[in-house]
Amino acid sequence: MKTYPMVKIHNIALVGPHGVGKTSLADAMLHVTDKVGRRGNVDDGSSIFDYSDEEIEKKQTISASMAWTEIDGHKINIIDTPGVDDYRGDVTAASKVVEGLMFVVKADGGFEVASENLWNMLRETHLSTFIVVNRMGKEQADWRSTLNGLKDRVSGVAPLQLPIGQGDSFEGVIDLILMKAYKLEGHHAVEMPIPDDMSDAVEEAHEMLIDAAASADDDLTEKYLEDLTLSNEDVILGLKKGTIEGTVYPILFTDAVSDVGVTNLLRSVVDLVPSTLSRTRKEMAGLIPGTEDEASFTPNADGPTVAFAFKRQYEAQGGDVTWLRVFSGTVKSGDNFKCSDGHSSERMGQLSLAMGKNKEKIDTAGPGDIVLAAKLKHTHIGTTLTQDVDFAFKPIVYRVPTSAEAIHPKVSGEEDKMAAGLNKLHEEDPTFQLIHQPHLGQTLLATQGGIHTSTILEKLKTQTGVEVDLSRPRINFKETIKGTAEKQGRHKKQSGGRGQFGDVHLRLEPTPRGEGFIFADEIVGGVVPGKFIPAVEKGCRETLLTGLIAGYEMVDVKCALFFGSYHNVDSSEAAFKMAAAKALKGAVNEEAAKLKPVILEPVMSVRIVVPQAYMGDVMGDVSTRRGAIQGSDQDGPYQIVTANIPEDELYQYASSLRSFTQGTGTFTMEFSHYSEVPRDVQKRLVDEHNSGTTEEE
Repeated sequence: MKTYPMVKIHNIALVGPHGVGKTSLADAMLHVTDKVGRRGNVDDGSSIFDYSDEEIEKKQTISASMAWTEIDGHKINIIDTPGVDDYRGDVTAASKVVEGLMFVVKADGGFEVASENLWNMLRETHLSTFIVVNRMGKEQADWRSTLNGLKDRVSGVAPLQLPIGQGDSFEGVIDLILMKAYKLEGHHAVEMPIPDDMSDAVEEAHEMLIDAAASADDDLTEKYLEDLTLSNEDVILGLKKGTIEGTVYPILFTDAVSDVGVTNLLRSVVDLVPSTLSRTRKEMAGLIPGTEDEASFTPNADGPTVAFAFKRQYEAQGGDVTWLRVFSGTVKSGDNFKCSDGHSSERMGQLSLAMGKNKEKIDTAGPGDIVLAAKLKHTHIGTTLTQDVDFAFKPIVYRVPTSAEAIHPKVSGEEDKMAAGLNKLHEEDPTFQLIHQPHLGQTLLATQGGIHTSTILEKLKTQTGVEVDLSRPRINFKETIKGTAEKQGRHKKQSGGRGQFGDVHLRLEPTPRGEGFIFADEIVGGVVPGKFIPAVEKGCRETLLTGLIAGYEMVDVKCALFFGSYHNVDSSEAAFKMAAAKALKGAVNEEAAKLKPVILEPVMSVRIVVPQAYMGDVMGDVSTRRGAIQGSDQDGPYQIVTANIPEDELYQYASSLRSFTQGTGTFTMEFSHYSEVPRDVQKRLVDEHNSGTTEEE
């Protein structure tokens, strides 16, 4: 294999919403550079990048895939990422290992609302980002409308090219740095005259590009003011700085189906996307392995080896495969590495370069490259592998799951098999969580949305044969009391031989919210022997744990044992436990007017981000969910609404929010506090519990 120096390796990720043609563009990149003989096609299932059975069937990218190509002596590693919002975890992971993002939008749709959510997320990565206007060959393509829309929605955009024609007439692009026009002949971009009818548009766009380059650097600004122009070298210098600092976003034009503009795009990657050498001589923030202590490291081609695992895949033929980005030094098959968990070590498996599902075996991976490693035992997503340096990258922070379903296998007895299969899938996809709630008798599958849930369960069925049923999760309600009451609990049983006897008098009273259970021994004169008092406390705890109103744990209660009696022969710890339980149940059933038992529900703090146009819909929807608006702030064209909403009202909220905001709304939530439920909700919960209890009996 040819070895590429870091200065000639460029790692890019194609990102954008579903339907903009990212995968087709990735296939076209391989085609125009003769990496493949026939261009892959998503529609007929021949795409190099969308190769899994599910992706071929749905014609949709579900998991990131990778290939590489070469142009003008430079190697470009291409990561194609999913566009569906539920699969954004791969976008997050890819952004940790690339130097440039190609943000793809449709020429026949422009910068859609679905683009904005992703764009805002990616701005936090601080990566050089280029906007690729794809599908220029579509009948409804309109580059002027798309360009104007980008100017309105994104600050800092600057056309690097202008298209020649659109729709069926799209035949090439005009390079606004070189001021030359190119059309596609075969796989090559061939120079052609700039069309006369575009001279004014070209001049205007050229000035816009120079302004953007000059504004990125103070020295260039001064030079531009003095000379009223910049050299091509100065323009490239300014654009490089502007893209790195996030002040300039160059715009390019392509049509993946016809390959027009794709060669020029790749040359722009070589000219403007930082090479992997840009990572060297710059300190990278991280941790000391196995600790939370801060550490830093400066990558170097000849320095200590540091590689980062950012994706894992299970392959039926070859087992587990781990994607590695080599940041420093060299990785060799068979070498030993330290893992960032602080105690594990790893022997490097067979290395290979990815070309979609196909792999080309290699023995060594140089600095800056992205490779696959087979059958690593202790390396998970987010693991840093090192030699001769104590450094670990910080873990990848994925978006918190916002959709949860209770799950159980259709076939009884397959619970362990289901859990094992999902834990295996979690190795590939850390963006979902498996949450066991034994106190509620359920297991939750928390995901990024309904599509994500379906994909996980389809994989589970394929890989393990386990089929799963979904149901609405049982909410972790609590019970408590608001008043005080006293009640006797007497347990007496005689059935021949030694009997059972326990007699307690308990006083129940509320404690401050969050204080939990308190037991008080107020016995005077030994009416209840000390050896039985722990049994009374245990009986109280166990009874409160199972609930007294609707089967939920009762909290924030003080139980005071102030009187009782015993029998020298028949009294036992078990009898006093039973007596305590009877006292508590009797108090709730017979002294309800005094105790005022209530049910508490978890309330979530919800942060909702929507375009201004949907504010009214969000406010109204929050109200129907028994929510309370806490405030709202404006962030550009978006409104950020904060609200407290009962968890019971947020079931499948992600789908609802996307539906009434046309896919533009996003939200996050976290637990806030417990609050008393309304009377009608309490009645429903009590009736449901009593109905279930009756059926069981």
